[in-house]
Amino acid sequence: MPIPLADLIASRDWHPHIAMDGEVADVLRVVDLDMPIPGDLSALESRVCLVLGVTTQAPSAPLARAAKQLDLVLTTAPSDDPGLIQVADLDTAIAQLTGAAAQFPRAALVLAALLRQTPQLPTASAIAVEAAAYSTLLAGPEFAGWLASRGTRKPTPAVETARVETSLNDGLLSIRMTRRLRLNAIDGAMRAALVDSFAIAIADPALRVHFSGEGPCFSNGGDLREFGTTPDPATAWTVRMTQHPGWQLSNISDRTHVHMHGPCVGAGVEMAAFAGTVFAEPTTTFLLPELHMGLLPGAGGCVSIPRRIGRWRTLWLLLTASVISAQEALDWGLIDDIVPND
Repeated sequence: MPIPLADLIASRDWHPHIAMDGEVADVLRVVDLDMPIPGDLSALESRVCLVLGVTTQAPSAPLARAAKQLDLVLTTAPSDDPGLIQVADLDTAIAQLTGAAAQFPRAALVLAALLRQTPQLPTASAIAVEAAAYSTLLAGPEFAGWLASRGTRKPTPAVETARVETSLNDGLLSIRMTRRLRLNAIDGAMRAALVDSFAIAIADPALRVHFSGEGPCFSNGGDLREFGTTPDPATAWTVRMTQHPGWQLSNISDRTHVHMHGPCVGAGVEMAAFAGTVFAEPTTTFLLPELHMGLLPGAGGCVSIPRRIGRWRTLWLLLTASVISAQEALDWGLIDDIVPND
């Protein structure tokens, strides 16, 4: 049952339960924002747990102020405020979020804490913090459980065609992912190829950039066959800091246009969100599944996506693993326009 926000602040009951065997539980607090909202919410900055607010009231200045301090605010009233997530039924949404937080408590805690930080940091610092958080979760039991559920991993073929094609014409650098048989899954070889391709544009500030993917979709995210293959968290962090296409793209964002299509997942969405202009075809869909793998976005999504749609909507998409349409993505600002199928 939701409790008054004033009661939560007075009790300071916002730490998870950690058992002697390391099990983590009780990571979500739900507060009723239809009750009076205290004027001073600064104490919430010391919380560890996720704090979810729920309301049936129309958007107001007190609700907007509370949303800035909370991790999520759910409302049944229409709202354009990125801090307020409109849902059809509060009880159903609370149950969905509670279930995700109970199943993946460590990932949920780390993700929420990270999203409170990254919007306030310069891009390079935010990426470094995300890489550290992601690498930490790679060593955790929730990711290990997901990895074990996948069974025996199929080996990556020894020989594959080129991952990325680039062409230069009249000042336009076209970068196209060409791993169509793997739905442009981003593996180590593709990361390296993208970094090299974006480096061309970084070296020549006069170039405009068009970024796309061939085949059924722009990208279905990271190549799952490589998940869990890094030997240790420190190495995983180092890989992310030295082979990061999203960071490269962020350096040329003002002159980069991305064209998305098909079912776009995980790293494919994260990387594209760094671009200054993102177009999507009408049937494009967007999914961030990482939390339900015991992880969080590790391709820059905790940096790029909140800067487009806000940290609250980002957390909602990750906790619920919701698939959103091109129109919903446009309404939220994840993309900039919907273009006809080409």
